[in-house]
Amino acid sequence: MDKVALIIEILKTLIKTNSTLSTGDIHSKLHSEGVLPPPGDRVARRKLLRALNTLFELGYVEEVGEGKVRKWKLNHNRFKFLSSYTRDELISLIILFSFFPSHYRSMPFFKGAFDAVSRFEKELTEEERELLRFSFERIPNINERCVNLEPELFKSIISTILENRGAYLQYRGKVYKLFPVKFFTYNGLFYIGALTEKGYRNFLVSRIEVYEPLNEEISLEEKKKRVNETFEIPDEEPFLFGVLFPHRYATRKEIERGIKFSPYQFFIREVGEGILVYMVGFTGRRFASWFLTEKIVELYPPSEEIVEKAREQGVKEMVPRVTFQVQVNRQRFRKFRETILKILKEKQDIF
Repeated sequence: MDKVALIIEILKTLIKTNSTLSTGDIHSKLHSEGVLPPPGDRVARRKLLRALNTLFELGYVEEVGEGKVRKWKLNHNRFKFLSSYTRDELISLIILFSFFPSHYRSMPFFKGAFDAVSRFEKELTEEERELLRFSFERIPNINERCVNLEPELFKSIISTILENRGAYLQYRGKVYKLFPVKFFTYNGLFYIGALTEKGYRNFLVSRIEVYEPLNEEISLEEKKKRVNETFEIPDEEPFLFGVLFPHRYATRKEIERGIKFSPYQFFIREVGEGILVYMVGFTGRRFASWFLTEKIVELYPPSEEIVEKAREQGVKEMVPRVTFQVQVNRQRFRKFRETILKILKEKQDIF
């Protein structure tokens, strides 16, 4: 194999692995691709070293680490627009993107990601591309919301987060000095979680009236230290309880595979009357409204057994504000039931 062809194969290997490799690792990978003889071949090793040294002199690869073992990695500054995907990786990305909410795909910030993947679609035939577009899609929830956002506001929020900077924000007529630390979606809408003078709180992005970045900075360590939960709602307090769902909600195989009826579920078992689930609930209207849409056979108030199971499963890591005090959980469970009855009364008055 001539030197130019070998250099191209080396670059392909480094791009594909996207990691630091020793000379021996590169030789082994090139051998597995049928490019070079086995690593024990001294002539092949000398050719490989000459090619690597050439790439190093040209600045296309960097030599890293210390000691006798020479290690190499791609100099990404020389390949800002060069990347590589295997066929399976490309198909996985296209399928993943097909599950992205359609109403946000045209937003300039997200459009860049779709354009980047589109550049690699030439590796597929037109029929394959058409089949992927036709076969995979995301069906939104019936109550999922969406709202158009100003592109400049969107970019400004992201840049301040990535640069660890603060901002002045006008929201519902009030001005806040804050440090945005989280950017997330819930029920189709975008929110930021920010550190204010009074602590951490959430802001709905579509209701931000003015957003002006500041030069003041905060460290990532400080952000992580001061944020426990991304989405905090003042009137919501977590509690532990049990629910019995109908048998038709899941097959035995789905239960064995760990099906979840809620992201806050921590126990599931099939029993004679149905499917028993332990989960974290929340006081306030958000959780109660969702709960009313489910078919429930029976409710189980907080008990010693449920609390102990939650402790065993490390639920506090999932919901830091949860408590293992049975009495406190029962008080919150009663609030939840009161909210359920209040919502039902409101609906009844309408109809």
